[in-house]
Order: sequence, then structure tokens, then C-alpha cells
Amino acid sequence: MDELLAPELVPAQVAELVDTVSRAGDEEPDLADLGQRLSFLAETEVPDLLSALREDPDALAFLLVTSVFEGLDHRLVRDETDRLLKLADGRLDAVFRPVDRDGDQGQGMRGETPRPNPRFVFRRSLDELLETVRAEYLPSEVREAEGYTFTVEPVRFKRHRQAETVLRHVWRQYGEVSGLLTEWMDDVPGTEPELARPVGRVMGLAAGWSGGRRALRHIHELARSDRAQSRRTAAYALGIAAQNEVLAGEVKYRLRSWSLNGGWRLRSTVADACGMDFGASRPAFAISLLRHCHRGEEGDEQTVARAVEWALTSLFAGGNQVAVFRHLMEWASRPGRDGELALSVFPHLLLDPSWFQQQLLTETEFTDAVIAFIRSALNDDGRYGRTSLVLLEWCHRALRDETLQAAVESLLTVLAQGMRTGEFRLLVAVAGGGSEIVGRDIAVWALEAWKRGEPQPHYPAHTSEGLR
Repeated sequence: MDELLAPELVPAQVAELVDTVSRAGDEEPDLADLGQRLSFLAETEVPDLLSALREDPDALAFLLVTSVFEGLDHRLVRDETDRLLKLADGRLDAVFRPVDRDGDQGQGMRGETPRPNPRFVFRRSLDELLETVRAEYLPSEVREAEGYTFTVEPVRFKRHRQAETVLRHVWRQYGEVSGLLTEWMDDVPGTEPELARPVGRVMGLAAGWSGGRRALRHIHELARSDRAQSRRTAAYALGIAAQNEVLAGEVKYRLRSWSLNGGWRLRSTVADACGMDFGASRPAFAISLLRHCHRGEEGDEQTVARAVEWALTSLFAGGNQVAVFRHLMEWASRPGRDGELALSVFPHLLLDPSWFQQQLLTETEFTDAVIAFIRSALNDDGRYGRTSLVLLEWCHRALRDETLQAAVESLLTVLAQGMRTGEFRLLVAVAGGGSEIVGRDIAVWALEAWKRGEPQPHYPAHTSEGLR
């Protein structure tokens, strides 16, 4: 209210404020809503004000500076206006006015007429541009990113599917425009990761619009880029292109070739594609590509390794748990890179306990393998940290989930029966986790028995026939 009831209010502003408050009805008006109503009243007058000042750069600068420094001394406002004009360097001039021989603006030496200034910052308003292309911006939406939320006012065409129709038309009909768009999309800023998906979608569709043996050429250039954003865009594009029956075979051929013979950049793109729509629709093929992509974790290969881990985790979370885990079991039985890949991926899969709790509560073909993987990850110095953090998170989440609670208790009971360093460290962490953690009693019991040098029998209250 202090902002609304400023002491400088003139009678007309007081009347406007009272009228706005009275329209709120009998209930006390929401102050934020009241501020928005008053801002809306002012906003209706702003377009006309800007239109009147369009060809007056001095007045435009003064308007902007006064809007920032309202209430301050007029001399400061004037000084800042001059500074803004100098900084604008002509961008507040609606037109270029020719300069005559004496340095004055006029008709120039040859009778030149003023011409529009393409750098004019008030050249076209958003509302005018939207109306011109038959689009609109919708009310604010709250969207989520990794770790935070943000608001957007999305731009949408008024006619359904207009966007794709426009792009398809210009791609086919105007060769230079398609080349310009490709160059522009190739250089989309990496600081805006949410742009990779829409750009990839257009490039994937464009492969079908282009046709011919060179349809995927522009995607190939992105796939071997040094920029992670470009490679991710290419991965999205390959998934879209593969939806085209004519292009699907070529996409699969290229991805197989890149996974076997490509450098780390191309193999990183293959891994990204396998974790997106392309892999989700053909998981068995994607898993085989991912194994070929992985070449260890030395140097640039770390980038590929992280992409492979992410892709396998995405496939697992997307409903392909059995297929992914069966391959991990097979890889784990081999020495070298395959075994390392299986062990490095496993802790990431534990982030979603739903599938694992089924294996821990009933004896399945995967029960023993799940326990063996957990033991191996806990006793690997490089993977203990991630694995233990995930399992401790299970213990906390189990307070609100009876099924997970039973799975956690059964798992800790089995781990206590054959304690090596990794299992011991986990049980110490669980025992010190306080009352807000499931399995503390099992951990305390196991550690006390270990101190006394006693064998670790089944913990009586939490025996599970499915685990051993």
C-alpha cells in the first residue's frame, strides 16, 4: 500500500485508485492484484504514447530514463538521458536522415530522402508482430527444469499445425531460406538447453522434406560437433527422422556405423539418441549400440561413458528393466570394458527402487544378481559413495512406503550375513542414521554381533526366503 498511496498522488490518480479499489467488491482487495489492475490501466495508454514519440529520439530516451528514475532530481534524469542517447548510437532514431555538406540534417547533397533505420529499437512491437504472423502469447505457465521452476508466456500460432506447415513450405520452395535456417539452428546457444529439442525436431523433419541421399547431411554435421548442445540436437533430430519410414533404415545404418567406427563425438551422439525417442522405440537395438559406444573412461571417452550411462538409465526407467538388467548381467561376466560398464551403470539404476524391491521381496531369476551387483558396487572404492547414498535414500523413503520398507529390511539382513568393507561401511551409516531411517535395528544388531566375533545368522524378524 505504501507504493500505491505515494504522497505525490494528484487528484486524478487518487480517483483512479479509489475506483479500482471499489470495484474489488466487499472483500478486502488483494494488493498484488490491485497493482496489476493499475498497471493494466497504464499499459493501455503506453502504445499511443510510444507512437506519438516514435520519431523523437530525445523524448524516447527521456521517457525511458524517467521510467527508471521516477522521483529523482530532474538534472540527474536529464544527464542520464544524454548518456542513454550517446550509448544508443542512433538506435533510438526511427529513420536515417541524410546529412548535407554543412553537417546539418536535411535532404542531403543529392536530395536524398529519409529512410527507415533497421537498428531502431522500437521498430515493431510484440503485439504487432504477433498479429502479423497470426500468433498470440498465452497466459503465464510454470515449468520445471532440473532443480528449479520458471514461468513462461508461450507463443502459439492461432491455427493448429501452422508452424510445421510454414517450415515445410519454405524448406521446399526457397533454397536460400532453408540454408539460412540450417546455419542459424546449427549455432543455437548452448546456454539454453531447452532449445535442443525443438531445433532437433525441425531438423529431423527437414531430413524428410529434403529427401535424396544427402537428407541427413546437416544432422551429421551436428553429430560430430565439439559442442554438446549441437550433438544433443542431432540426437533429437535422428529420433524424429527415424519416424519417417523411408529414412529409418539410413538412420539405423549410420548409428550402427558411428557406434563401431566413429570418434568420441559421433559415439556420444549415438548414446544420446539411444536415451531419447529413438532408443525408446527400439530398446534392444539401442542397448547393442550402447555397448559398442563405450570404450572406457580415459580422456574424451569420459564424455561417451557418461552419455552411455545416462542412456541405459533412461531405457531402464522407460520400462525396459528386464532387457537392460539382463545385458548388465551378461556384461558383468566379462573382463575389461564390458564389466566396467555394467558396474558403473548399476548405481544409477538404483535411483528408482520400484523394480528392485520386487526382486528383493520374491525370489526371481534376478534376485541373486541384484544382491551380487549391490555387493560389488559397495566394495568398489570408486562406486561406494554413489551406491551407499542411493541405498540410504531408500532407507529414508521406506518410512512412508511399506513395500520398500520390507525390501530394505530384507536387503540389509542379507548384506549383514557376509560383511566385507563395503557392507560394513553401509551398516555403520545406517546405524548412525537416527530414528528416522528404516533398518537401523538390523544394522545395530549386525554390528554388535561383528564386535563380539559372532557369525551373522539370519536376523529373526526380517528373514526373506527370496534372499540368501
